[in-house]
Amino acid sequence: MLGFVRRSLSAIGSETAKVVKMDHSPWKRQLPMASLKTQEDLKGWIVGCDKDIGGFSEAHLEITKNGTGRFYGHLSLDLPDNENVEKSGYAGCRTKTKPGSIFGTPVWDTCLYEYLSLRVKGDERKYFVNLQTDGVVPTDLYQHRLFLKTPGEWETVLIPFKDFILTNQGFIQEEQIEIYRERVKNVGVSIIDRKSGPFELEIDSIAAVNTGADPNAKAEDDE
Repeated sequence: MLGFVRRSLSAIGSETAKVVKMDHSPWKRQLPMASLKTQEDLKGWIVGCDKDIGGFSEAHLEITKNGTGRFYGHLSLDLPDNENVEKSGYAGCRTKTKPGSIFGTPVWDTCLYEYLSLRVKGDERKYFVNLQTDGVVPTDLYQHRLFLKTPGEWETVLIPFKDFILTNQGFIQEEQIEIYRERVKNVGVSIIDRKSGPFELEIDSIAAVNTGADPNAKAEDDE
């Protein structure tokens, strides 16, 4: 209870500061959402894979000596001796949902931004970017393929928020409800390419940005 009260008081202070420093411009350059540069950053992330339900995949997240996050492991398509498990071979990592206060769950309001920007370095595997909102259905997930143009090299990938697809339990939903842009509560990446073997994706930072925030980056819908 005491922790809840402290978080509520902290939230009041944060909101007050925002009002005092309010920028009335309708366009902002960037909203930092997550980073993986320090051990403290690492505490704000969670990792999971099919091993959690008896599978044989391995997934890890660490901070490298260069100060970036490294999401890596090994996917296995082998099924455990559990008749309730019909699919295996997946892994993912995401930011932890922050503890709530009297104002509800802390979220990012991405309405003023056009793209989700990810600074990453990956391999040839197939990754997805995942957004979860503070919506009515807690298992709803908005996903988009993370297209890497230069595997093995650092690059900034821009994904239009409007292009994320609503999924639930791994299935694309027939009724595509627009993403609840005002209340994005966590962000992450996953690998579900149905291929056994090692994978590795380095993550530096994730942010909501507007056009032109990174002149060296090319939006995926420009192709």
